[in-house]
Amino acid sequence: MTALRSPRSRFAALAHVTCAALALLGADSAAAEPQGEAAIRAVLSGGAEAAGGAQPGCVFGAFEKGRMVRLVTQGEADLSTHRALDADTLFYGASLSKQFTALAAATLVVDGKLALEDDVRRYLPELPAYAHPVSVGMLMHHTSGIRDFLSLLRLAGMEDVGKASRAQALDLLFRQQDTAFAPGSAYSYSNGGYLLLAEIVARVSGQSFADYAREAIFRPAGMPNAYFLDNANPVAGTFAHGYLPEGDRFVVRDTFPRFSGSGGLMLSMADLAAWEREVAQGGAVWTPAVAEILLTPGRLVDGRVIDDGKGLAYGGGLHIGRKGGERIVTHGGSAQAFKHAYLRLPDRGQSFALLCNRGDWKASATLEKALDAADVRRPGMPEMPASGTYHSEELNADYTLAREGEGLAVTIASPLVESPRVLHFAPEDDGVFHAGPMRLAPTRDPARLTLSRGRSGELVLLRGDERKTR
Repeated sequence: MTALRSPRSRFAALAHVTCAALALLGADSAAAEPQGEAAIRAVLSGGAEAAGGAQPGCVFGAFEKGRMVRLVTQGEADLSTHRALDADTLFYGASLSKQFTALAAATLVVDGKLALEDDVRRYLPELPAYAHPVSVGMLMHHTSGIRDFLSLLRLAGMEDVGKASRAQALDLLFRQQDTAFAPGSAYSYSNGGYLLLAEIVARVSGQSFADYAREAIFRPAGMPNAYFLDNANPVAGTFAHGYLPEGDRFVVRDTFPRFSGSGGLMLSMADLAAWEREVAQGGAVWTPAVAEILLTPGRLVDGRVIDDGKGLAYGGGLHIGRKGGERIVTHGGSAQAFKHAYLRLPDRGQSFALLCNRGDWKASATLEKALDAADVRRPGMPEMPASGTYHSEELNADYTLAREGEGLAVTIASPLVESPRVLHFAPEDDGVFHAGPMRLAPTRDPARLTLSRGRSGELVLLRGDERKTR
């Protein structure tokens, strides 16, 4: 495989991408609290030490209303040259690519050149005529039954799938005489479906998928570094190598396919900063019509909304739904030596991303730790009520709350008990605190809580002197 020319040469107008990335940070980044950054940096270092102290790491970005408000980098992009990770470091995006593949297809749908209801054989006649037709929307929503091409490559004997070409992967998909299940009857995450979706984009647009994505997405969105691989290696020195620990050192594992669709996106945190601004402000790419396609949950042929097995639905390359009553948009990216996580919280106007070039960590868990270090309430976690005493007139009881880690120590006192009782409430994904069958829920009013047990119905707790004024 040959090397792609540097993405920076494609974006001559954005030659000084480091400066552009820093400009996106705004004044909030410069004023970021050092203590908070130190805590996040400690999470990103993980405490693991490689020979000589050098190790790969992560880039963490936090966004509010499309504006980057925090950037923390830790570790090296290349352990041999000690090139540090920064906002412009390109990472192999793995499945973070899928929202941009779906986005490319959505732009063609909005332009009237493609329809989600179309039979994919209209564009891919090489596929066998299955008993039940596969639609474009089924590819996007992982309900097609199209087999995963990475699994097929490995079943065909290829240990390092990074050596496969796009043509080889497509040939295996076109050889499949049946789908894994009746199309539209189930949800099953498939890299094969997204490879076919990218091929459809290429054929409908009349351009290579990489070229179309550059012209229709990356350039108009002002993403300075991003591009899709097109059967070529990324340029040496422009991207982060992936690493795995081996004994007391880290070894390079750049074992990823050099073509795109299900993966293949090369992007930096500066690119995500530009994309978050585009999503927050709308504009050339993220239009209401495009957003509706990506954020509408897919359905099975019987009308049921897709369940991804984790309590969320699946839209266009994004897991979507609610946690604890809060809207959530998320997706991960995982290759052998790259682990990434992306989280958008529309109700708060906040987004968070983590790009890592080490394969021994779980990105979602690392992102959660980084959010805790940044003192950000994770989705599904209830708001922490203020410590103090709350009273229930209906119970004639006082509940005194004290923070206890992520939970609450609650002391209950009433004329019915000789000595106060202490219960320990833990937060759960439904957005409230639980102690066995008892539930303690914050409300929009910080001086008001609700209390229930089983099907007792909700009782009101008012804090301190607030009850005297109500």
